[in-house]
Amino acid sequence: MTKTNTDKLDGVTNAAVQKATGRNWDEWIRILRDAGAADWNHKEIVAFLAKNYELSGWWQQTVTVAYEKVTGRRIVGQTADTGFQVGVQKTIPVTRDEAWRLITSRSGIACWLGKVNRFSLVEGKRYATIAKISGEIRVVKNEQRIRLTWNRTDFMRPATLQIALAESAGGKTSLRFHMEHLPSAKVREEMKQHWKAVLEDLKEMCYG
Repeated sequence: MTKTNTDKLDGVTNAAVQKATGRNWDEWIRILRDAGAADWNHKEIVAFLAKNYELSGWWQQTVTVAYEKVTGRRIVGQTADTGFQVGVQKTIPVTRDEAWRLITSRSGIACWLGKVNRFSLVEGKRYATIAKISGEIRVVKNEQRIRLTWNRTDFMRPATLQIALAESAGGKTSLRFHMEHLPSAKVREEMKQHWKAVLEDLKEMCYG
């Protein structure tokens, strides 16, 4: 039997998968390899597990993703439904309503989106920045989250950006930027560094 040489896959330990499913990771990888999963797509692997094994939907997905990673079909930051994705989070020293006012202010928008000639934070409105980032505002939930498409000229399809705010201890706010549908691992890493820098800038603005 081929070994995975690891006690943990996709953040789940051998002990956890054994307890929940009755099989460890080596057994699940062998089962899928022997069944011919190398020639199946993500949905076909999930369907095979659903038909032949008593697994919850969560475990069907977890086993499938682990198999894809072991066999090199999936890498860090890549999912079946949303392509490459990345999330970056930072706690900033202001309350949630203050954080919301910051990110929706003119200077705040310029910090995380870029300079725009016209911009309305209204669902359904389109935007375009001086740096040629364009998209559409999809969701605006006051003091909670903003969701928009985010497209660069070198992207084959628009990415999705979500900004989420959550109350943190001591009157602070957890601010998170999350992107989906990025075109490659290289762009994922680029955007990870970009949003880290944006969060640092926003944090500094809190002291201004």
